[in-house]
Amino acid sequence: MRPSINGVKVPFDKSTQELFAMLDCELPLFYVACEALAYKNDVVSFEKLLSIFQDSDPYKKRIALECLGNHSMFDTATAEKYVFPCLDDSSPYIVRTAIDVLVKHRVAQSHEKIIQLLKSKDEATRECAFFALEHIGKASDFDLILSLYNDKNKRIKNFVPYITLIFADETNWKKAYDLMQRGDHEKARLTACKLLDAFGTETEKGDASHFLHDKSGHVRNYASKMLASFKAVEIEGC
Repeated sequence: MRPSINGVKVPFDKSTQELFAMLDCELPLFYVACEALAYKNDVVSFEKLLSIFQDSDPYKKRIALECLGNHSMFDTATAEKYVFPCLDDSSPYIVRTAIDVLVKHRVAQSHEKIIQLLKSKDEATRECAFFALEHIGKASDFDLILSLYNDKNKRIKNFVPYITLIFADETNWKKAYDLMQRGDHEKARLTACKLLDAFGTETEKGDASHFLHDKSGHVRNYASKMLASFKAVEIEGC
């Protein structure tokens, strides 16, 4: 619950009828009125936001969509009927807001449609779709995620190591490790260390001394602790 939006106080203290009247004001006041309606948490406010959502004005539609996502009555049925179609909207702002709402509510059914938006010509939309995988992604997305490791979009490329750790397991980790262990980005090499630590065999960990000479202190630190722990276990087993 935001106390203000773009410097304008959200009038949570106003009645529903007073908020309805504010919907005829300029956009900044319209925005805060919609936000306040979202927290009335009743059928009247929910239906009003739905009616605004169907407005032809894309700015008002985007705001109503965002605020619908804040309403306690928002559910999967609402998502499927009203939000899913927004993923095909001509306005990239509406598309990205739809992704945000679906991710907020962890609507798993939106997974395939959001995956398709990784092909969008709008880079900000591609980013939004990719970051959404952190919350609604599946293990089956692992190869797709790795395929974006050398993406032209640096924000996507830099996020790949992080999201790789979420979906890595004993069956797929080696692909990511081989790809990232000598990567040009510190996050990639650190991720390789973490993958090796979590899933590597004793032999594989023993051959990882090159991380001790990494140019990144973070990588050297992690590798040092990992190898020290590995050797301690090795000694205990003797």
